[in-house]
This record gives sequence, C-alpha cells and structure tokens, in this order.
Amino acid sequence: MKFVACILFIALAGLSFGQSRNLKGKSRKDFFGGARDYRQLTKDGIQISLGPNFTFTNPKITEYSATDPTTGRPVTAFVDPIGKPGAFIEIGAAHYRLKSSRILAAIYKKRGDKGEIKWIGANLFHRLDWGLGFNYIGGSERTRFELTTPSGTSVDETEGSFYNGYVTARVTIDRFTKIADGWHLETGLGFNFLFNALPAPKAPYTATIAPLKFQQDFMAQFHLHLGFTRTIRRGDYLTFGFIVPAIGIYEPNKARPTVQWFSSNYWPVQLQIRWIHHFTKKSNGCNTGTPEDRKRNNEYMQNR
Repeated sequence: MKFVACILFIALAGLSFGQSRNLKGKSRKDFFGGARDYRQLTKDGIQISLGPNFTFTNPKITEYSATDPTTGRPVTAFVDPIGKPGAFIEIGAAHYRLKSSRILAAIYKKRGDKGEIKWIGANLFHRLDWGLGFNYIGGSERTRFELTTPSGTSVDETEGSFYNGYVTARVTIDRFTKIADGWHLETGLGFNFLFNALPAPKAPYTATIAPLKFQQDFMAQFHLHLGFTRTIRRGDYLTFGFIVPAIGIYEPNKARPTVQWFSSNYWPVQLQIRWIHHFTKKSNGCNTGTPEDRKRNNEYMQNR
C-alpha cells in the first residue's frame, strides 16, 4: 500500500499548502489569434471521464496447508493472484466554488499578507464534481497444489479468472495548484459507490483448501484523486490523472479498498482522462449580479 501512502501525501499537501497565486491565463487570442473570447461562462459545466483500470494484487504467494479429504495425506496450496486490465467511463457535472473561505481569509489576515487574496488560494477546495458510469473490473488467480504421498510429491496447477461489470457513482472535491502556464495540479478526495450489475459466477474454479470469499454486489469506498489539468481554452480543460481507492467502507474487508474474489484481493486503480466544458450564460440584457459578483466570476474565469 506504499502507492496509496504516496498519493495520500501528495493529496494532503496539495489540499493544505496550495499556494496563493495570480493565475493569469492566456486569452483565446493569445493561443489562436483573432478576436478575444468574450463569452460569459457559468461556474458549472459538464464532465466526461474514461480510461483504463488495472487490479493490483499482493505480489507474495500465499500458502495454505491442510489434509487432503480424499487421500488423507498432507496437501499444500500456493495461491498467486494476478491483476488484469479493465476500463471505465462516466458522465456527470463539475461545480466550481467562487466564494472565498472565511477560515483561510482569517489565516491570511493573521499572517499579515498584503493585498487581495487571490481566488486560487482563498478556498479550501475549488471544485466539486460527480459522475455516473460503468466500471469493468477483473482479475485472475493461479493455484498450485502439492500433495505428499509415500512415493513423493504430486503437483497440480490450475487457474481461474473473472470480470465484473459495475454501475458506479462518484463524487470528488479538488484543490488546484499552478505548476506551469496552462497547467494545474489537482489533488482531491471523495467517495465512490459501485453495484455489481454484471457479476462473474461466484463459484470456485477448482476444489481448494484455501478460504473462498466473493465480494458483495454493493461496494462503497473512500478514494484519492491526483491529476494534471491542461487548459485547452477558457472554459475547456483536459485532465490526466489517477483515482485511487484508499479505504473500503462497505463491504469493509478490514478497511481494504479491494475486490475480494476467489481466495485473493484485487485493488482497482483508474487512469483517468477527463474533459470539462463550462456552460455559457445566456444574455438577456439584464444585470446578472452585483459588481462584486461579476468581478469575482470574471477573475476566476480569466485565472482558469
């Protein structure tokens, strides 16, 4: 679980120590030439995520010893789980936070920072996004049996595999930190819920002395998110990142965020490719808010 610890450290560092910066993004004219982009964008948008996943497993082979019920002789089973690739897709929405945090504002004031607190540094989190989708998760397991007989040791090996299709729901909050022009680091956390709508057969692939366990159809997990976001143009962003289950909530399984199948545990990590597109305000010729509201909204849209 060293990978989880590393992701957790980066996420907490980003959430706790994201720097206050003036993120003056380039306009459409700077990238492509021609007229400036004067669209009025909302703080809400659509998000589409997809990508591969992979189930990581314990690299150590687990050993079980017992007496063979048929021959009455000692038998040992060596269980070796093997991860498999899968895929996921989801669609949902993204909602950006424009109001500054009173807690952070008080901290900045106490530290004596001068000048206006920039939007990117004045929030505990900058975006909440959610999605509904489908996640195809699989794995395999190889078992070698060694039966001790008067004439020596008899060896037999067999392998089984599975794929489950989960209907999913996810919600994540993220904080941004600028790392280069047009690039931001996203660190976040959230919850994901999965229901096994297309289950593999819940049956052993061979008679075994190893304990069997098949995950319940419903799962709930706490996850971490790490991503790198590229500004395509004002209001359109492309993210490349990871969604890493960190804690199993239900079925708890000793808080391990894994899928139990056969005699092994499988940890599904997602490689995420996400596109976010902001909605455009419809102009009706009326005042759309106070000058302060419009100033904050324009600052956010230009800085992103």
